[in-house]
Parts: sequence; structure tokens; C-alpha cells
Amino acid sequence: MPIRSALTAPAACLALLLVLAASARAQGPAGAQAPAGAGDGLPVALFTQRDGPLAAAGNAVANGFSDYFTMINRRDGGIGGLRIAVRECETGGETARGLACYEEATAAGAVAVSPWSADTAAALLTRTGADRVPLVAVGNGPPLAARGAVFPFAFAPPATVWDGLGVALAALMEGLGGPEGLRGKRLAYLHRDSPAGREPVRLLEALAADLGVSLRTYALRSEGGDAAADPWRAARAGAPDYLILDGSAGLSGSPLAEAAAAGIPLSRIVALGGPGEAELRRAGPAARGFREVTWHAVTDSFPTFDQIDLLAIDAGASRTPKEEATGLLYNRGVYNAVVVAEGIRNAQRLAGTARVDGEAVRRGLEAVRLDGARWKELGLTGFAASLTLTCADHSGHQAGFLMEWTGARWVQVSDKLNPLRQRIRPHLDAAVRDFLARYAAEAGRPWPERPDPCDRT
Repeated sequence: MPIRSALTAPAACLALLLVLAASARAQGPAGAQAPAGAGDGLPVALFTQRDGPLAAAGNAVANGFSDYFTMINRRDGGIGGLRIAVRECETGGETARGLACYEEATAAGAVAVSPWSADTAAALLTRTGADRVPLVAVGNGPPLAARGAVFPFAFAPPATVWDGLGVALAALMEGLGGPEGLRGKRLAYLHRDSPAGREPVRLLEALAADLGVSLRTYALRSEGGDAAADPWRAARAGAPDYLILDGSAGLSGSPLAEAAAAGIPLSRIVALGGPGEAELRRAGPAARGFREVTWHAVTDSFPTFDQIDLLAIDAGASRTPKEEATGLLYNRGVYNAVVVAEGIRNAQRLAGTARVDGEAVRRGLEAVRLDGARWKELGLTGFAASLTLTCADHSGHQAGFLMEWTGARWVQVSDKLNPLRQRIRPHLDAAVRDFLARYAAEAGRPWPERPDPCDRT
């Protein structure tokens, strides 16, 4: 693991002073009481998967999210003088439990919800508008969540699941010299056997037909499933040239070990939301060359990570083992927290008050402008590319890049890759039209229009 920059004694003393100052700000002047309700902070809901079949990945993501807000609370006294109260709710990777967590979150007045489950996010897509609670699904958001004009309370930054798959296809094309190099190739798509896992199949079938690619899709069996119906061996029998492993809806079991046992070279796989580093290390030399799509750095060489170390992990205010305080999944949790924090900060500025609600945070998220200057102010220069969210665009559809596993660490092996925006956009337009028509037919009334329409662009 990359070693964080060493903190000098003066820097450590400064950090301690920051903590003490934050405590003083939260308490107010001597003898004064904090404003009513301020001690409770602003509740933000994180649905976790610390237990169950997805725990290896779920712990890392949850730790990154919670550690960032712990650092903010201890260093700055929260945001706008109010602590951010991260309310974790365990789902075990089950959508039904995720929906129950959502009910708890709304009852507790959560100003934002991060489900960290593609299936739960999809199930909540039509709920958030009525409840006026922003849903922030980072890297695994439903494609429809990108359309803020239709779903004002759903966000999928910096890219939707469809965008991630577009980046994976773009990476294959780049390695073959362009779209013509991919024509005639055999592609296997392996995904979780769940609604969100199956959802992209129609898009990939359409893109494969357009690109002249032979596509076969395979649903990964759940733990305890029929061993005879091994999807990896079925995929191997189809002799694919390349494989896309979609883990955006979560991956249970040991997919890399199963792939290797089936005789599939892991270097032929490009993954989205793939397994964590623990499984890569268990796979040993066979995992070398395994590639994954991401939108942010996977190292810890940033001042903010030093502050997370000092104020959260070393201070005993974290559940993160020191050696696991970075990596692709941990950093994804940090990225998620940064976006939510920026939404809250913008909401307070726009509303002129620190105590904001979900409606205000929705407006704040639509004002997110994470450019190079802002990333620098956050102590995260080079952590990720610029991200702009707007009223109409709740995703950014950001270009991604590939990381490759060397056997010991991740290295970046591609430049930025456009997620086939022009090819995917007509399919997203069609999906929105289909949703609106289906809703009207089933509900007997049109889908509610956004109260404050987006400006036409």
C-alpha cells in the first residue's frame, strides 16, 4: 500500500488545534448553549453492506464514507457549524432491508441518502421525489437518475452504470485500434442475477449489434446455487475474446477464483465495480492483468488522507484498519462523501442557513462544481477529474479510465475514456420515454412534472 506523507510535529499540533477549535465552535461562547437541534447534526444516511455476501467490498466503501465525515466533524466542527451525523443502516446486500433502511432514514429527517446498492437505488428511484430526499448513487446509479428534469431527487455522479459499461467497451476498442478492431469479436457479459444486474443487458445487446460484436450474457449464480450451472464454465465454452464483469450491483462469492478455476485468463476481464483487493490478493499471480474501470485515484497520497489518518483512524474514531485506509473501494466511499458534503455546503450557501433539508440539499447537489481549484481546496488535487452537476444533468457522464492489478497494487493503464456518450444517449432518451409511458399506463396519470423546470439548453 502506498505510504501516506509523514506528518511533522508542527503539522500534528496544528491538527490538534483544529480539533479543539472545532469543538469550541460547536459549543459556542463560554456559558452559551448550542442552538436547538445543533447537537443532533445534519443526518445523512448510508446503507451499508458490512455483513453478508458483499461484506468484503461493503466494509471498505462504508469506511471511506464515514471516515471522511468523521474527519470533517473533528477538523471543522462539521459543515456550516453543524456536525454531519452519518446514520449507517445495515442491509446485508438485501434490497428489502435497504427499503426498510430508507423508511428509517426519512423518518429521521435524513437530508441525503446513499444506498450503496444498485438494486436498492433502482427500487427507490420513484420514491425520492415524493419524499423530497436526495438519493446519491456514486458509480452504480440507475441510468434514469441522470435526468434531473424527470427525477429531481436522484443523482448518479460521476457516471451511471451504463456509462461505466461504455467506458469498458471504449477500453476494448482503444486496445484494438478503434471500433473496427472490435468488430467480429466475441464478448461475454457476466453480471449479478438481480434486477439491477440484468437491467443493462438490453443496452449491451443494442451496442453489440451496432458495433458488430457477438455478445453472450451470463447471470452469476448466488451463493448456494446450482454448482452444475457454472456461468464461468458456460462462458469459457463460448470462447470469448473478452469478458466484461459487471459488479455494480455487487458480487457475492469469489468470482475471480471461479473464473480462474474455469480456465478464463483474468487478464481478459474488464470489470465495473469489481471485487476488492482482498480477493485479488487471494487469487495470487493469476490476477495479474485484471482491469477495472474507475473515475478517481486509488492511492492515498493526498493531504486529506493524512487528516483522515490523524483525526479519524489514529484517534480511534474509525472502524478502518490502518492498512486498509485506501484502495479502489475505500476511495470510492471517500468520493461519495465528498459529493454529499459539497451538496450540503452549497445548500447552506444558497439557503442562507446551516440547518437545511432535503429540498435544499437537492438544490445544493445541482450546484456541485468540483473543478481543479475546488479539489485543491479540499486537499485532493489530482484525486479525480472535474465534476459538474446541473438541474438537467444529475450525473456528469464522466470519462473514466482503466486500472490494472499488478499482483501487488493498482496502476493506471489508460488515458481518459469517453463512455460512448453519443451511442448511449439515444438509448437513455428511449428509456425515459418508456418509463413515462409505462407509469402513465399503470398509474392512470402522468408522471409528476418537476416543480421548478430546468432551463432549456
